[in-house]
Amino acid sequence: MQKRTVVAFTAIIVLLGGIMLRIYELTGPRLSQAAKQQARLTVTVASLRGTIYDCRLNPLVNHKTEYRVAVTPNPKAIAALSECMDENQLKQVVERLKGGKPVVAKVDTLPAPADGLLMFETPVRFKGKLPAPHVVGYLDGNEVKGAAGAELVFDRILSDYTGKITVTYVADAVGRPLEGIEPVITDTLDNSKGGVVLTIDLRIQKIAEEAANAYLTRGAVVVMEPKTGHILALVSLPDFQPSNLLENLDSKDSPLINRAFSSYNCGSVFKMVTAIAALEQGIPVSEKFNCSGSRKVGDISFHCHHRLGHGKLDMTEGFAHSCNPYFINLALKTGGAHLYNTSVALGFDRPVFLAEGWKTSRAVIPSRTELLSPAATANLSFGQGALMATPIHISQLVAAIVNNGNMVRPSLLKGRISPGKDMTEEPPAPATAVFSANTAATLRKMMVRTVENGTGTGARPSAGGAGGKTGTAETGWVVNGKPVLQGWFAGFYPADSPEYIITVLAEDTEGTGGKPAPVFKQICEEIRALNTAEEKADVSR
Repeated sequence: MQKRTVVAFTAIIVLLGGIMLRIYELTGPRLSQAAKQQARLTVTVASLRGTIYDCRLNPLVNHKTEYRVAVTPNPKAIAALSECMDENQLKQVVERLKGGKPVVAKVDTLPAPADGLLMFETPVRFKGKLPAPHVVGYLDGNEVKGAAGAELVFDRILSDYTGKITVTYVADAVGRPLEGIEPVITDTLDNSKGGVVLTIDLRIQKIAEEAANAYLTRGAVVVMEPKTGHILALVSLPDFQPSNLLENLDSKDSPLINRAFSSYNCGSVFKMVTAIAALEQGIPVSEKFNCSGSRKVGDISFHCHHRLGHGKLDMTEGFAHSCNPYFINLALKTGGAHLYNTSVALGFDRPVFLAEGWKTSRAVIPSRTELLSPAATANLSFGQGALMATPIHISQLVAAIVNNGNMVRPSLLKGRISPGKDMTEEPPAPATAVFSANTAATLRKMMVRTVENGTGTGARPSAGGAGGKTGTAETGWVVNGKPVLQGWFAGFYPADSPEYIITVLAEDTEGTGGKPAPVFKQICEEIRALNTAEEKADVSR
């Protein structure tokens, strides 16, 4: 406190000396004439881009505040600031004030009122923990233009809705504010209430983030509404915060990468596509195959995860127990060409566009020519080989199964909104019929069976039931002598009349201990609790 008082006293003496010298100069004929020519000097206290909202119009940015002051070279103003700033902050402000012009500074607490001092509580774009950071994105180094996520995709719209607080001072001919004349404050911050509305539901986003952080170290979660394709939650781990980007730039875990938009080896979640292709070719669910623990195709032996074999299985049992030999046999009966065509129809050869200018990585599938090889077809049947896709692609696939074979395009943009809160909704892309309703119904039953008494029992919620498919994909990478495996669980909830598609990716599931099935289960149960609580609240109103 004593040091700050000394600094403030010294600054006041310096400023008083400058003022006295200034008075003396103004008595001279040259500057006396110039002082009569008053000018105006404007400083910007705050500037705010348009707002990014969730689907319920909860602001994801611009909703927290900080204190700012506009201060002139006035001794009383300096003295007031000395009570709410540390020594270094005060020195910096005094140094800037030596130019004789007003400056704007951030303060943790508001100082006492004083001449030459204006105080404001202003919105700040990023402060504290930001939900869905990979969706919202961040600004460039100058904090002016969008550099990633929605900030980049909708940069023009958000810039058009910029609002400001400015202070205009009456100044002398050399730009110094004149004492005794009240400055004019202009506030257009309400303009920044316009912006874009995302499909993200903040309530479900928080549920997904908590579940992901409980079981995943690196990975992704997507929660989607099947009928509309609206993405209600998107999580990528590890995450970051826009307020401390520099801390994440050199991290070996690459937290700035959006893993939900990145392509990975798929593994057995792709068996959904193989089953669809087979059923559409007329192969019945009753198709039997005797799994002895492996299936030889040419000179290559493909092993089942159950090395002793599952014995005789039909399609539902082969799916529920994720038997590789069964699906190899199924794909060879279906034919590589038909499996390729079904995969392409379901989007496994291209990126997914979530809004204009916003897309995932491109999914990759072996070419039609490559699939002339029975071994390549066998490999693709259970999601191995050259196949890669993003969690968004897998969500799109599950949604088509829920929607009776109609594929909807996943979306992150709900609409645009004016400062007066008038919203223009983005029209949904038309659904595309890919396979029959009968095939979809059969897949849903198989997926429910998987959760009830197959490989997906770890994802079974305590109520409501669910359908899904597990997957463990070999990447071919080895770290510290251990193979890197990608773990998946993708499905729908509840089992009857599904309302949510949930896809979970655990990147390097063995190396990081990531477990996708419990993430799925927790999200289902938390969503159910949320909906139950809201229903009770509605009844009590």
